[in-house]
Amino acid sequence: MKKIIIIVISAFIFILIGIGFNNQYSKYRSNKAVQAFKDKAVNLKTVKYNSGFEDLMPLKPILKDKRIVAMGEATHGTKEFFQMKHRMFQFLVEEMGYNVFAMEASQPDCMAVNDYILNGNGDPSKLIKKLGFWTWDTKEVLDMVEWMKEYNKTHEKKIKFYGFDMQSSHTAAQNVIDYLNKVDPSYEARVHEVLSKFNDRTLDYGVKKQLPIDGIKEIKNIFEKNKDEYIKKSSKEQYELYMQNLNVICEFYDMFGTGGSDFQKETKRDKYMAENVKWILDHEGEDSKIMLWAHNLHVSKGIDKFGGSNSDYPEGNVKRMGSNLYDMYGSKMYVIGFEFNKGDLIANYTNKENGQIVNGKCTLKAAKENSAAYIFSKVNPIFFIDFNTCKKNKYAKNILSKPQYCHDIGAVFPGENKSFESEILDLRYDGLIFVDTTSSAEPN
Repeated sequence: MKKIIIIVISAFIFILIGIGFNNQYSKYRSNKAVQAFKDKAVNLKTVKYNSGFEDLMPLKPILKDKRIVAMGEATHGTKEFFQMKHRMFQFLVEEMGYNVFAMEASQPDCMAVNDYILNGNGDPSKLIKKLGFWTWDTKEVLDMVEWMKEYNKTHEKKIKFYGFDMQSSHTAAQNVIDYLNKVDPSYEARVHEVLSKFNDRTLDYGVKKQLPIDGIKEIKNIFEKNKDEYIKKSSKEQYELYMQNLNVICEFYDMFGTGGSDFQKETKRDKYMAENVKWILDHEGEDSKIMLWAHNLHVSKGIDKFGGSNSDYPEGNVKRMGSNLYDMYGSKMYVIGFEFNKGDLIANYTNKENGQIVNGKCTLKAAKENSAAYIFSKVNPIFFIDFNTCKKNKYAKNILSKPQYCHDIGAVFPGENKSFESEILDLRYDGLIFVDTTSSAEPN
């Protein structure tokens, strides 16, 4: 009996020693990874635009051959993410010849913002309220729109503002009504009822009634048949824009009007967002270069693998917009994810007192040790890393190429314990911008 007790105690001691050794080695690897990231990071002095580009210049050789720079965000309500994307767009425009911006917002609704930055029409504060998402109705987005307008005043090569989403149909339908009244008023009178069925704000993000989608497809056929005549009465650019409005209505209906699971809707949405980005680049010409603004989830070049692990997506994997675009553009695309350590954000959340959904400030404490954010918080307050550069170091590669817990918060705050998802960073992004401490986006 005494011998058994000694064996058990000895085994327990060996286990404790093993655990201690593993913990020590894990800390050793983390410290080595931190040092590797410090050596490879491009430290950024600020997130604010009009701050010069000296600290961003190391990005030039990384992005020199890219036609698409897709920029994500770990939340839909973080001030510093929005500001940094504005600063990056200014850098891409002024230093690298980019001329198109597009964001995760209704493509037809963004036409009015584009008209403002090109021609000064409308009130920008009111225009961004109509972009289809409360998330973009912020001072940071307004500042960027105003900057784009001022830039266009003094430059012959204009920059453009687009959206690539399709979750509503009302503005697209009204746009087509207005265009037909200009180029073919008699035909507009014949199809006005069909278009009016889609000119309905209650359809946003869902369709609960029969809609005459075959009528929209017939209007597209007439557009194609009368293409030369319509271009003559407007312009090639105008014709293509309003034909694309019809395409958006069809995308919207396919997503919301044909039934299907959340998995199927998300798969269609990301596919159509990618196709709309391609349409923008084709429309703007072969010399066009674009910066995209969306959630980390959508810019991801990877595929979200749910399988049977998530009851909302039992059917399988969602191929995201970034992944679809990678199939089209390959090495001509560069994806930048965003991550942070702690701070505030704006989001929808459930009020514990009355159970109501409210919109307001949410706060996250410093990230725990088992997360990528914890590692990055030891590097620098604000920095950029290129994954290909970092992966030359085995300790950095270990962080980037193996599952890590990362912040994943959209328009809804699920609570601190549900704010992280396991991700393999270098399957999702080509690089990353990290901001240690964040604050809430400011409402417009």
